[in-house]
Amino acid sequence: MSDGEPPSDAPAAPALRASDAERERTATLLREHCAAGRLTPEELAERLDDAYTARTVGELDVLVADLPGDARAGTIPPVVTRPARSAARELARQRVLHVAGQAVLVTVICIAIWLATGTDHRFWPQWVALGMGIRLLLVSWRELGPAGNGARPDETRHGRGGAQPPELRRGNGDDR
Repeated sequence: MSDGEPPSDAPAAPALRASDAERERTATLLREHCAAGRLTPEELAERLDDAYTARTVGELDVLVADLPGDARAGTIPPVVTRPARSAARELARQRVLHVAGQAVLVTVICIAIWLATGTDHRFWPQWVALGMGIRLLLVSWRELGPAGNGARPDETRHGRGGAQPPELRRGNGDDR
């Protein structure tokens, strides 16, 4: 390497002509940013068109200038994702949704009965809805609240459905 040449890992000058590999690298970067949610599909399509018609490295740099990461190195910052829910937490969430569906169904049926039997200006289904709402609140707190671990108390003691497992049913002197 002589004194007048830039080092091989130095960034290319913006006025230099872009190669096909540089265009493809920029297009890949744009697709990754779109996948991360930083670009809309319409913006991606527009920028890809510009990337494939770019003549200079400077034109390619402009396409990724407003995006995080090092465009020259082809890196983007990692996308922060929510941690996956545990299986017990997901089951607890499903149980709460199941109870919510029951509450809505029972309340709607009571309202339909109230409408079918004639409204006498006393809306008695409100008491059913209140009871179902309280039940939903209690189940939600038990299942998803700060002390909720996603397992029902009867399941932790006796297995699913509250049935005692066979090993607990044996007597002290029974060696089966």
